[in-house]
Amino acid sequence: MRKMILFLILVSVWVHLGTSPSCAAERQTSPQWEYLLEKPSWGMIEWSSATLPQGFWYPTFEFLYLSNGSYFAAGKEVSYEGGRDSATYIISARLLYGVTNKLTLGVHVPAVVGQRVDVGEFGQIEREKTGARSVGDVEVFVKYRILDRYYWALAGELGPTLPTGKPYNKASADEAGTGDGQTDLNLRLKGDILINEEAFVILDTRLTYQTKREFTNSEGESIEEKLGNVFGVEAGVVRNFRNVGLHGAFPYTYWGATKRNSAVELDAADVFEMSLRMSFGEASPRKHGKLDLFLDFPINGKNTPVTYRFGVSIKSIFQ
Repeated sequence: MRKMILFLILVSVWVHLGTSPSCAAERQTSPQWEYLLEKPSWGMIEWSSATLPQGFWYPTFEFLYLSNGSYFAAGKEVSYEGGRDSATYIISARLLYGVTNKLTLGVHVPAVVGQRVDVGEFGQIEREKTGARSVGDVEVFVKYRILDRYYWALAGELGPTLPTGKPYNKASADEAGTGDGQTDLNLRLKGDILINEEAFVILDTRLTYQTKREFTNSEGESIEEKLGNVFGVEAGVVRNFRNVGLHGAFPYTYWGATKRNSAVELDAADVFEMSLRMSFGEASPRKHGKLDLFLDFPINGKNTPVTYRFGVSIKSIFQ
């Protein structure tokens, strides 16, 4: 209860910042900064092609809850017989910095703070703590705005995901960990198409190349594992009101087959989802406090857990 009260107090202070002028921004604002920061895409910079103006910082702190309720097999949702993650609690921090008006550096640091897994025989499943609590795989990236026209824009993101988390084979429960144990390379293209001054279409394409990793299993065998590469696309619409931004999108993600010692361990998988976002706070350097809520849920898929995600994040901007 005390933690909940403290959380509500912090959120109230953060939202209050969104209604209070920033003195530093008042002194140093310019028409160029105003143009860059008050475009519809700025308030959702993580989801769009927007980049930060030079010298600006953009920190975000996020709480994420993931729940797996069943499993997609051959296009049908079925019960999954134990041994999977049922609930995971993640706290993460993201920091962006505008090197130039077109180039933004970013780092994302997740941390698993709690995890429960269903164990036991089907029909007699018990949910137990896994003990997997540590920093996850850290992502570092650069974002460059390739094109910026009045009606449309395009940006590219490139960077690695580092194996800073704890792989599941080193955790205390089967298939429970905070990282995948190898370095991945991520490439994304983010495009915006302006509908009017308050709304735009988001288009996103992403590719993750996953390298091999080696480990010794519980039976002492040497395992060489290659997780399948990941490809995804997303299309959605953002509508900004005075102090609220709404975002609805349909992401699709495909995972290639996982191989162990050159033999297929897990078949290829994919999932089609619905993603909803709400962003509270005015997109302006003078009123810079924002609060986001987001919900992701699957619609259909194959060979993948049915994962629901709910999150809350607070973010700001300063120079």
